[in-house]
Formats: sequence, C-alpha cells, structure tokens
Amino acid sequence: MSATAAAPESRKLGLKLVLTGLVLATVVLTALFIHLLWSHAARENVADVVTQLNTEIVDNIRTEVLGVRVDAIAVQNALTEAFFQGIVDPNDEAKREFIAQALLRSQSALSWVSFGFPDGSFFGAQKLGDSEFNMVEVRWDAGAAAGQLRVDHYVRQGVHYEFTERAPLVPSSYKATEQSWYQRAVKEGEAGWNDLTTFPTADRAAISTSAPVYFANVSAETFRGVANVAIELERLSRFLQRLKVGASGTVVIIDQRGHIVASPDDRAIAEQQKGEMPMLRELGAAGNRLLALVDQTIHSKQVDLPRTGDILQLSVVDPSDGRSYYITFAPLNFHGWIAATVVPASDFLATIDQQTPYLLAALAALTLVMAGLAAVVVNNLVARPLVRIAGQLKHIESFRLDQVTRVPSRLHEFDSLSNALLQMSVGLSSFRKYMPTELVRTLVSQGIEAKPGGNQETLTVLFADLQGFTTLSEMLGEGIVPVLSEYLETASSAVIAHRGEIDKFIGDAVMAFWGAPIENPQHARDACAAALAMQRAMMARQAQMPAADPRRVLRVRVGINTGRMLVGNIGSSDRLNYTVIGDPVNVASRLESVNKRYGTAIIIGEETRRAAGDAIVVRQLDWVAVYGRAEGIAIYELLAMAEEGGECPAWVTTYEAGLAAYRDGRFAEAVERFTVVQEARSGGDEPSVVFLDRCRGLLADPPGAGWTHVAVLMEK
Repeated sequence: MSATAAAPESRKLGLKLVLTGLVLATVVLTALFIHLLWSHAARENVADVVTQLNTEIVDNIRTEVLGVRVDAIAVQNALTEAFFQGIVDPNDEAKREFIAQALLRSQSALSWVSFGFPDGSFFGAQKLGDSEFNMVEVRWDAGAAAGQLRVDHYVRQGVHYEFTERAPLVPSSYKATEQSWYQRAVKEGEAGWNDLTTFPTADRAAISTSAPVYFANVSAETFRGVANVAIELERLSRFLQRLKVGASGTVVIIDQRGHIVASPDDRAIAEQQKGEMPMLRELGAAGNRLLALVDQTIHSKQVDLPRTGDILQLSVVDPSDGRSYYITFAPLNFHGWIAATVVPASDFLATIDQQTPYLLAALAALTLVMAGLAAVVVNNLVARPLVRIAGQLKHIESFRLDQVTRVPSRLHEFDSLSNALLQMSVGLSSFRKYMPTELVRTLVSQGIEAKPGGNQETLTVLFADLQGFTTLSEMLGEGIVPVLSEYLETASSAVIAHRGEIDKFIGDAVMAFWGAPIENPQHARDACAAALAMQRAMMARQAQMPAADPRRVLRVRVGINTGRMLVGNIGSSDRLNYTVIGDPVNVASRLESVNKRYGTAIIIGEETRRAAGDAIVVRQLDWVAVYGRAEGIAIYELLAMAEEGGECPAWVTTYEAGLAAYRDGRFAEAVERFTVVQEARSGGDEPSVVFLDRCRGLLADPPGAGWTHVAVLMEK
C-alpha cells in the first residue's frame, strides 16, 4: 500500500466542508461586477471568435484544395514523363491501362486519369469509389465521324483489382480533340487548369489539369496527345459537409461569377452529378436561406469578387427576420475560387443570453479574492481528482479493466470513490472471464442498449466440434480440462483474428458468427478463413505431440452457413445473450455433424459458397436435406483459401463429374468417376467411398420413378 493510501483519516477533508466554506466566503456585489465584466467582454469578443473560426475553416479548405492540386499535378507529371521517356507507349493498351490504374489508385482525391489522341480517340481510368473503377476507351473513326465507347469494370478483391465485366460497345460522340481541356493544352503548349462537365460516360461538374504529351526521340519531339487528370467537384462538396461552421452556419465555394463550385447543400451536389454548377441565387431561391443571404450581400454590399484579395468579414442583418449574421469572403488562391462562410450571431450570443440569469445567481455569491482562492482549491482538491476518476470510469465503461488504477486524494469522498472503483474493476475482471469481452466493448461503442431486441440481417455462422473428444474425456478424466482449454483457446484466436464474434462454448463445441454488431461485407470469406486457420492450428499442435499421445486422435469438424437470421439481445430482462437465431443457424449446426457422414472436416452451405465466391476453393460434396428440413441444399467441402495459393485439384473436377452422373441416374458412370478419385488420392477419399457404396446399391436394386438424388439425413 502506498504512503498516500496509508494516510490517517483525520488528514482528509470532507467535500461538504470545503464547498460550504467557499459559499460562505463570497460577496454578492463583487460577483455581480465580475459577471458584468465577463458578459461585456464576451459580447465584444464574438467578432474575434468568428474571425478565428473563419480563419480555421478557410485554412482547412485551402489545405484540402492544395492537396487536390498537388495530387493532380503529381499524377499528371508522372503520366506525361512516362510517355515522354518512352517508358509507356500510349498506343500500348495493356501498359497504358496499367499506369492509369496505378496512378488513379495512388491518389484518393482523383476521379479520372485520361489521355486524348490527336485522331480524337480517348482512354482513361475512372474511379467509382474506394473499391471500383472503370477503364474507358473511345475509338474515334474519322471517316464515319463517330466513335465507339468501351467500358471495362474492375472491382477490388483483397489488395488487388480484378476485371469483372466488359460493357458492349456503344456509339459515342465524344471526340477528345473537341474537348476544352485538349484544345487549351494544345493552344497554350503547357499544363494548365480547366473547367469541364463532359466525360465519355456521363456529365459531371469537375476541374482538371491537362498538358500536351510529347515523345522524345533522337532528332526531335513528336506530339502524341494530351494527358488530363480530373477531380469531380462533388468531392469538395462532400468535404464541406464534414466541416462544422458554428452551430447552424454554412460554407460555400464560389467562382468569380457567382457559380457554386462546392456546397454541403444536397441540391448543389445533385446538380454537380448532372454536370451543372448552379448559381448562388438559384439555390437561395430553392430554399437555402443562408446562400440567399450570401448572394444578397454580394450585390447589396457591392462585393467585388474578382478583387477580393484578403479575408473580408461583414456583419449583416437579414431583412426577412431581422437576425444578425457574420459573412466572410476569403480567396483560396486557386482558379479564382472564393470561400464564403455565413454564421448566425445567435450561435455565439444565444448561450450567453440564456445563461445570464443563472450566472447572475451563481456569481452573486463570489468575491474577486475568494474566486481566485476557490479556483485553486477546487482545481487541486476537486477538479483534478474528478478528471482522473472520470478517466477510470471511461476504462470501466469500455471494459478495459486492466487499465484501472487507484487515484489518491486528500478528500475522503474522492479517496473512497477511487477505492470503490478499484474494487469494482477487480470484481469485474474476474466476471469478464464468463463473457465475450470484445463483444461487450463493441456493443458499448456502438451504443447498443442491453435490452431484448434484434434485427434480421444476412450473416454467417460457424459451429465447430471435436471428433474423438468424448472417448478422450473418458480416458483422461479431470485431465481433459487443460486439453479442452487449449482447444477452445485455439478456436477463439482463429475466430477473433478473422473479425468474428464468439457466441458461446457448448462443451467442446464452439459457436461463432460474422457480420454483426460491426458490419462486415466479407463475413462469409472471413468465416471460411477462420475455419481453415482453426484446422491448421490443431494439426500443427498435434504434429508436435508424441505418437503415443492420445490427444493426436482429436480432429476439428466445422459447419458454416450464411443466410438471413435474427441477431441481437435475446433473452429476458434479467439475462441477455447477444446471439443469432434462425433456420440458417440450425443448418450450420447440422452441417457440422454431417462431416461424420462423409469423413470431411469443413462443410459449408450453398449460400456461404455463393457469398464467398472466388475467395475460396471448394468441391461440391452432395445434396442433402438436413434433419428438420424438407427441402434439399447443396453442400460443399472447404479445401483452401484462394488468396493463400490454394488451387482446385484435378480430382475435384472428376469427383464433381461423378456427382453430376449420380444426380442424372447414370450410376455406372458415377462409379467409374468415384473410383478414379479414390485411387488418385493417396489416403483415399471418404466421400467417394460413400457414393461408391450408394451407387453400387442403386445398380443392384434400381430405384423407382420417385427417386431423388437428395440425401435425407434422419439424425442431427
């Protein structure tokens, strides 16, 4: 115990005594004087506060615009230099697409990286979001005075982008040499900025930097076309939506003619998406009162936008309601753009006016001398310990109990409170072993209240069990506990490492799910990866055991299924469990036990197969109607993850051909196929053995007209 903790109780002061002393030591007249001085100074400083706020906003916008400019120019320089040096030939389709894609992906602010040919043709990479882009090409036919538009679509899969589809060729009137960005670059012979709205695929309000491209050869430089890097203005509007301008103000970027370059107004964004740059008065007339006030101020105050060289702050009164506003115009030093902010004065003065009666009553009890003394005393005896104790409460709130420490204080109440919090954390540290701690933290951070309720969502659920556990537990008796703990630790680590949530342990069984409470679009893929990681970890542990160790007989069996299920707090008002329920959950549980029938380790349902897609390597195992269901489903054996170098073995094709022959009633052909698979695999293939027995029985006793290839499972 520390020296502070051992201090006698007589040295600790009571909170009530301290506060009473402060109250009795105050004087009403001095308090009133302080309040009047504070209120006057606060009102006088509102304009300064607005100036500081606007300065910060303008600085943020300038930084964002500068970043966009720098990114665009850097990409343009890289593209033109690559063409100039002959590193990439603009006519080499594969290489030009590669460099355009790479440059576009390297800069999140950019929308297009493109190139226009002297014959009017065009190619470019178009970003559609964080995980998709298009490769766009227009081949111009001068004889026909028309072009053909081709669009290839790519989607990110992991760290790579994969081609998904090519849209059919369609006629296009888009001719690169007729575009303003092309003509300006050719006319001026150097890089420069452009306003544009027309793109091959759609109209969008944007700016771009374009530059002529030459090819360096021994004797001269040959003109090859124009490189163009574009940024859609919608991106700046989205950025402005994230800026907070007072409590109810707004900010807008305009050009020198009064066109809106960027605005948080959704109507402005909708116009940008159609290739338009609306005027201030248009959005003002459409109902945006703040933008209407900016437009009125420009005309009534005769603000000369082209000559606005520094921050100009004006105080205006809205004639419609008599309210006061601060309006500021600040040049962004780029492309003639100006940032205009409008902030209601009430955002700063309303709080002062509302709190005046309360402050008068409170400050009437203080004196100037005692105020300073009280500040020191309260800060040292009350404020600092409270802040530190509040920090400990935050640790308890987020269930990070190992970070809770004792906060010593001279005040008896605070010292007792700190001791109580420490004892609480010790008790909860033991209690949290009985619940999924990470899940609790997630639910708290998501603001999900601990009361019964849930939602229907598409998730993936996993059930894992140990083959041979019952026999081993009878053999080891109480010695089975560390074996079980080691297995459950292995399974838990695999689930958590792949963004899953442990639902519960049921003896030697593990139930986990993916996709909630935090959304995970890759929930099926992550569940498959966790199952394989669990299997590998078990095999690695057993490989290190002596040959005579009875634990070597243990094998993990996994069932995985995906579907719409109820997820949420299930239970009563006294006891809840954040879990999933529904038919897909029951099917996953059945699939785990189906492994025993086929001698497999991991079986997934057809919805999991569909959701995971090319991320996994599988073989279709059979069609089964699991216990408790009338209709049949396709089931698959999970073999590997594609991203880990897993490839589909040749015998899988043979097996699935045998499966197709079995389904069609060609049992003799199926026997041949399954026999090949059985012989091809060094240790044999148990699913093939199952089908060999099944097919031979059907050959010996042919089925009737009502025969179905779906295997009905009569046990759980």
